[in-house]
Amino acid sequence: MKKYPNLTIKVFTILLAVAFLMNGCKKKERSPTDWEELLSAKKNELVNLTANIPCSELEHVQIKDISTDCSVTYYLVVASKLAQFEKLKTAYFDLLSAYNKSLYRAGYIVEPCFESIWMAEQPIRTECKDGKVQLITSNNINIEEAIPLAAKSYEEIMTMVNAQTCTGGAEWWPTPIVKDEVMELDFILYLHSKDYSVLKKKVSLYNKLKYRIFEAQGTGGILRSKLKFDRTDCVNGKPVIVYKN
Repeated sequence: MKKYPNLTIKVFTILLAVAFLMNGCKKKERSPTDWEELLSAKKNELVNLTANIPCSELEHVQIKDISTDCSVTYYLVVASKLAQFEKLKTAYFDLLSAYNKSLYRAGYIVEPCFESIWMAEQPIRTECKDGKVQLITSNNINIEEAIPLAAKSYEEIMTMVNAQTCTGGAEWWPTPIVKDEVMELDFILYLHSKDYSVLKKKVSLYNKLKYRIFEAQGTGGILRSKLKFDRTDCVNGKPVIVYKN
């Protein structure tokens, strides 16, 4: 059989060229910085969509949130723009997921957030101010309103806590709550195995309001507790906290 060395060389050259071409066309992975810039741009889209809502739209505004780990951002969204908001929100979370994956690939450690105290910003109401719809939250409500609202929130929390029943103590977890009169922390219990979102929102609202009240009174500072948590027990059908001596 007759051999064609030149043909063999040409075929090899073509295959090599194709391999280099495919390698060159391979999509370059984005860096964490690239994804961060895309995230920032998407967040700006969300802000632009929900900013400067005229008071004429007050009755058509809904409060929406984007929660990530321990942080939450609230947006005022006109009903006619809800679909657009949800689309941007989905895109934002997709970018956030890609950003976190890029951090892992780059060798960064992304640790989950743990709230040592529930104090995240909570929405209270919307109102009209200077011709625009404004969101009033636990972060910006005036202190005169915060004082009675904190007292009401505390009563609601204690009503929920006092209604708790148990069959065992292990499933109950403690969470700090600012004491009513002094700048210290106490603890209440919640059932971690069930939905505790309502209690968490009420405690977050109360804790933030009380902290701001203490700050306004000039007694703010670092929140500490003199109590040392040991364990939870179930006594006469009620969950109780056992403190260390």
